[in-house]
Amino acid sequence: MTASLNELHQLIMTAPKQLLLIAEADKLADCQQSIAQLWTGQNHTNAQPFQPKPVRNQTKQLWVANTQVNFCAKAYPTVTVSHPDAAPLTVLGGFLLNGFLHRVIREQGGAYGGGGSQDSTIAAFRFFSYRDPRLEDTLDDFDQSIQWLLETDHEAETLEQAILGVISGLDKPGSPAGEAKQAFHSNLFGRSPEQRRKFRQQLLQVTLDDLKRVTRLYLKPELASVAVITSPSNFQRLDDFVTAQQLKVTTL
Repeated sequence: MTASLNELHQLIMTAPKQLLLIAEADKLADCQQSIAQLWTGQNHTNAQPFQPKPVRNQTKQLWVANTQVNFCAKAYPTVTVSHPDAAPLTVLGGFLLNGFLHRVIREQGGAYGGGGSQDSTIAAFRFFSYRDPRLEDTLDDFDQSIQWLLETDHEAETLEQAILGVISGLDKPGSPAGEAKQAFHSNLFGRSPEQRRKFRQQLLQVTLDDLKRVTRLYLKPELASVAVITSPSNFQRLDDFVTAQQLKVTTL
């Protein structure tokens, strides 16, 4: 392990460096001078960029920890933001939260928070709850939200609210420094303003049929990864659950 960490450290140290500098106008010259002195003589033109291999392993784990409440998660492999299905999957998260998950997990179940969301940076759709008094029932509720979506006749207004929720998050203004940081990191990951505009337009075109289609396509039970954190006292009664879910148990 030590050798691997040392090798990783060397790869990072010899990689090409990039910098985002945010400062007041009268401080820029001094900052640029200081940075130029620090980087003098550093030439990494021959360095290869670090590109880890994609990981798509299915994981089923339970951690036993010193906690009085539970933390539950279930995730499914999906797509990155460049895929057309990223838009309906993103809307799906808000749709499930507003119509089902908030009510059953937080209001009725008593969890401090929970929901579902598409994370296009890692190509996964995640259900989650935290500081949750329940465990098995919450995981069941994740599955029930899928059935609710597929088997219920939904109002168009509900879809519109979910879309507007996503759009408002995209259009939320930030501080000048925050906007600069977001633009810098978006550029690093190849997320251009044009891609952002295209994704926004795709969100506006999402239909209820799209939500059901991507749910059937991606949120299949056999593809789910499961992760749970629970207490030692709660774990003592979970033998049947652990066996049924085929969970790998780790004591922290």
